[in-house]
Amino acid sequence: MGLFWHNGYRATSVSDLVRETGLNTASMYKEFGDKNGLFLEALEYYRGHVIGPRYQVLVDNPNMAGVQVFLRNVMTGAARTEYKGCLMMNHLAQKHVISSEAAIQVGAFCAEIESLVKNALRNAQLDGDIGPDRDPAQLAGFVVFCVHGAVLYGRHDNKKALIQDFYDVISRALRD
Repeated sequence: MGLFWHNGYRATSVSDLVRETGLNTASMYKEFGDKNGLFLEALEYYRGHVIGPRYQVLVDNPNMAGVQVFLRNVMTGAARTEYKGCLMMNHLAQKHVISSEAAIQVGAFCAEIESLVKNALRNAQLDGDIGPDRDPAQLAGFVVFCVHGAVLYGRHDNKKALIQDFYDVISRALRD
């Protein structure tokens, strides 16, 4: 997973994977079928064990407070010096070099995040935290759009300083 995350799918070779995992080539192919099979497993592991806990807040607190914690976590993470992006979103931008199965998995992840945000914003609207005239689906798309931007900015050292300021801008846009 770390190699795909750091190098990207295309730049990660089978020999890199063999060296990193300690498996020999025959064992790797027997266990995962091919490089793509290992990549699909890496995406699933990442979704369940690395990024899943970060958006669990939207499941546990499907309201404005949950959205704010989610956004704060994204912005704080992206502003870190060692930040390397999100494995899923990094490959969303490279969907032409990954398999259709992997592209579907990445797309489903992004759709899941947007759905969780939309549900939280609907609840926020019912709670009176956002106006009745606001469209939770449109706002959720905006939030995910901003998350994608934070992921990209987080991969550029000269943009990291701007990320924390965007949290306030996004929060105001949700409430206005």
